[in-house]
Amino acid sequence: MNPICNRKNYFQFYRTFAKLTSIRSRLLSTDIKSKQIASKLLLEAKQKSNLTFDEIAKKLNVNKVWLTSAILGQHPIEEETLSKLIKILDIDRENSKELEHLIETIGSIPDHRGGNISNDPIIRRFNELIDVYGDAIKLLIREEFGDGIMSAIDCTINFEKKVVDNEKRILITIDGKYLQYKNKI
Repeated sequence: MNPICNRKNYFQFYRTFAKLTSIRSRLLSTDIKSKQIASKLLLEAKQKSNLTFDEIAKKLNVNKVWLTSAILGQHPIEEETLSKLIKILDIDRENSKELEHLIETIGSIPDHRGGNISNDPIIRRFNELIDVYGDAIKLLIREEFGDGIMSAIDCTINFEKKVVDNEKRILITIDGKYLQYKNKI
């Protein structure tokens, strides 16, 4: 009998795997939780400042959609930009270790991006847009560019409020780099 396949080794492997999975899960949730706490702190400071995301983005000379997403923990913010953001939002932490932790947390690459199906009605509408128009957009990309995709990494998203015929409208544009699939094996 194969020693790896015996009952004792199987259960030992299973227990070890379960422990490692549990440890990894705790570490990830701590990192995600730290990002959530840091994001909450930044959002509270933003609210106290009475500044809009657009006003803050202009002061930082960054895209407002990117900034909003970064504050929500979806992108790392480089230290120089983060230092300016902390000054703009007048975040004064008495404990310098706490401020260092904030800078380290917001400046870190997120372990977790997206992945959740939100119950928020605005985000649900975006899911609905992709459900309804996703295949059409895919076919148009293939027809006009060839076999490839639009980059979600090398892209810029812009958001504008418009008024057309006295009706408030939302204009969102995505300017994404085209990435062609390689056809060679």
